[in-house]
Amino acid sequence: MSSVRYSKLVLVLVLALMVGLVGGVGSMIGCSTSSGEEEFIIIPEGKADDFFAMSAQEYVMEGTSKVTLEASYAGASAEDRLARAKELIGYKHIVIEWFLNVYLIDKSDHDDNEDYGGFKSIVKAGSYEDMNITEVDELNFEFKFQMIVGGAKDLMTLIPSQDVGDGKRKFTLQMGIVTNEYMDNLEFNSEWYRSSRWSDWTPIGKDPEDLEPIELTVWPETRSVDAWIDYNALYADGRVSIDVHFGWDYHGEYHLKHSKAFYEWLTTMMGFASPVDSYDLYTRTSGPLTKTFTANGREINAEIRLYWGKPGTETDPDTAAGGIALEDDMRESFRSRDVIIYSGHSGFLYGFALANWRTTDEGDLDDSEVAGLDMPTTYQLVVAEGCDTYAIGEAFWSNPAKPNHSNLDIITTTSFSNASTPEVVQDVIRALVPRTGDLEPQTYGELLEDLDTNSYWFNTMYGVHGIDDNPRLHPYADLTVLCQACEYSSQCGGAGNQCTRLSDTEKICTAFCTDDSGCPEGFSCLKSAQSYYVTSKQCVPNTRSCAQGPDISGPSVIINEVLADPPMDLLGDANGDGVRSFSDDEFVELVNVSTEDVDLSGYTLSDGLRVRFTFGAGTILPAGGVVVVFGGGDVSSFVVATTGAIFACDAGFGLTNTGDSVTLADASGDVVDQMSYGSEGGHDRSLTRAVDGDPEATFIAHPDLEFSPGFKSNGDDF
Repeated sequence: MSSVRYSKLVLVLVLALMVGLVGGVGSMIGCSTSSGEEEFIIIPEGKADDFFAMSAQEYVMEGTSKVTLEASYAGASAEDRLARAKELIGYKHIVIEWFLNVYLIDKSDHDDNEDYGGFKSIVKAGSYEDMNITEVDELNFEFKFQMIVGGAKDLMTLIPSQDVGDGKRKFTLQMGIVTNEYMDNLEFNSEWYRSSRWSDWTPIGKDPEDLEPIELTVWPETRSVDAWIDYNALYADGRVSIDVHFGWDYHGEYHLKHSKAFYEWLTTMMGFASPVDSYDLYTRTSGPLTKTFTANGREINAEIRLYWGKPGTETDPDTAAGGIALEDDMRESFRSRDVIIYSGHSGFLYGFALANWRTTDEGDLDDSEVAGLDMPTTYQLVVAEGCDTYAIGEAFWSNPAKPNHSNLDIITTTSFSNASTPEVVQDVIRALVPRTGDLEPQTYGELLEDLDTNSYWFNTMYGVHGIDDNPRLHPYADLTVLCQACEYSSQCGGAGNQCTRLSDTEKICTAFCTDDSGCPEGFSCLKSAQSYYVTSKQCVPNTRSCAQGPDISGPSVIINEVLADPPMDLLGDANGDGVRSFSDDEFVELVNVSTEDVDLSGYTLSDGLRVRFTFGAGTILPAGGVVVVFGGGDVSSFVVATTGAIFACDAGFGLTNTGDSVTLADASGDVVDQMSYGSEGGHDRSLTRAVDGDPEATFIAHPDLEFSPGFKSNGDDF
């Protein structure tokens, strides 16, 4: 477990408070028990360092842009003009994405635009969405958009910008003017933005008539919670298959040097058996290097295959045939392997550069091709080790095998990576396969910290996509021993549990966790200290006493009804403002199923992408009461005859018709209730609990009407 040291002042305060709260326990920190084991002690909330090491942060960037239809559309039907506008808006998103990225990414000293921008940040490809489309006149349409950016924690202070309050800032992006003809000609390998006029774009020295300024508002995205790699899913069948691809590199043929160093590390340091006698004899058809290890006492068979461009062979990276072979190998990896690791050159929208792009157009598996990959519905881990690979994380969510950000984790970079060493690949392997002994599971926080610090020359910022559905309870944890009395950790089972002191009279078995959602009902995930360090978090009773028994109860507030696909025409006018809107008429209905009023202040509603709505201070939901949050619109114009409260998002829910998730979290960020859906959400009808107000009831298509915001499904009041 990684540890965070207290500052001297905080340590003194914590010890003093613990003495006052639990009667002398503070004096026992750092002392050994009779077994010689250093004692773990639960720390009261708010009394310890609240630090989690992640080098990057996600941001939302929002603005308004426009498209202009060709003159030939003058006099065309409203339907045809809107269809063309939507087509151009799709292209315009790519335009904005490109120019924003050119501004944000770090530059090297050989870039012609090295003095323009450069903030260690990058746009997530395909993460944009339309808020609304407005017809200005017959040929001009405006649209509001949002994009997700990953980058440095201090990005908002680095970018020259203006504070506009509410934690937001504004700045102006200077784009070049890209014609409709340019945008219509987007194609693989020869997109307009790769040509000389745009590839090293800078507005410096340009004629103002050649620029299109866009004002953008930026604010931090809600951070995810740390979690473990999903080891149980990865090793479910008793084996793990890992494919490692080294992309062609012009820096001293690093693809050859790194693949050799990695092969020799596997065989000499990690104990893998090779199917051939040496690296020089190893080929793409040699088969895997193998090793057997144990995970929680269970035998696991590991297989690692290596791929790289070998001059003079069928994978010669300088040839089209070699590029095709390398790309076919990677496609097969995505189709059939558990872990796919890429190490090589990359960049914004460039994906995996497997072959020599200077001599062939083949061997490049771009972001745009990821959605069409043949991938399994089982859990996979992808590592994209290269410069600025953050954008490819979003591309995988378009693949039908990975709906709703599920069954996939992707490690990417938001800045330059270090091409001079295979250490990143080795760090990932160490997290999956032990050199000796039983595997010790790592959280992503621990792994990313290793990756962030593996280079003396680059300050690479690594991050993981898809972490929100990962385990927040230790993979080896045994919940049956919780609250069992103990003196030392070996009495609590395996590596997922430990013996922890709750008070001067109670010492119990707990379980490692990263968040309350990883603990069973009636338990909270609290920090624990060993000696002078916060070393972990543990599942302990809500009552802070096993003698009293855990305070086990279900959620007080539940998600009761969700409308992701408002029906067409006025049938879809769910908020009753007289206008059917695909975004404003989406809604989420919440019901207080407890016997007490609930203060919703600071509670949030999120979809699968980010937080969409935050309840204001003083929002009280009465016992048995209902509240409805619509995607947008003017609440004063709504005609929804419910006795409950009505709210509207500022920027829409953005619920995807083909599948998404809705999460209700409290002011601390802990999940209160959550639901997810697939294609059933896109049938012009809401999804509602089979029994209104029943936390255990499943979601079904609305049985009577298209929807019933603020009412039970049969039309009765709550």
